[in-house]
Amino acid sequence: MNKFLMAVCVSILSIGWVHGKTNVPQFTDYPVKLYTGKTAQLDMSDPDARMFRTRLREALKEKPDFAGEYVITMWGCGASCRVYSFVNKRTGKLLAGGFGGEESQEDVIDSRANSRLLVTQEENMNENWEVESLTTRFYLFENNKFKLLKTVKAPAPKEE
Repeated sequence: MNKFLMAVCVSILSIGWVHGKTNVPQFTDYPVKLYTGKTAQLDMSDPDARMFRTRLREALKEKPDFAGEYVITMWGCGASCRVYSFVNKRTGKLLAGGFGGEESQEDVIDSRANSRLLVTQEENMNENWEVESLTTRFYLFENNKFKLLKTVKAPAPKEE
């Protein structure tokens, strides 16, 4: 758990470094209106929505935190494994795809309710499972898909 907390802290600190040192997409470049209507029931036609219905129903109780009408939810899937899913407050539908899981170690590190920009980060490990570098990715959400806008690689901050 300490490694996870440290990784989250490093991620948050490094995004400030990335924003300050390079020309990266900004949340204000991709505005969207916030959905304020009634929350839909979870759409159970999706097998993944049925499998994770409890977690997704809980997420629908929250305010949108991405692209105006989505709630990002995360759950563990094993040691150092996290899955990020997006559920729509207006339609109740689970967005196909997501981030994280056993095949990808890409963590969602930043989003805004009023923006279609999503920021993720992946730790790149060496043979000793030490973080060597961080890959930060900036995605634009359009037409219900994530379009990669920019990738920034940086060395991992040195531990003291």
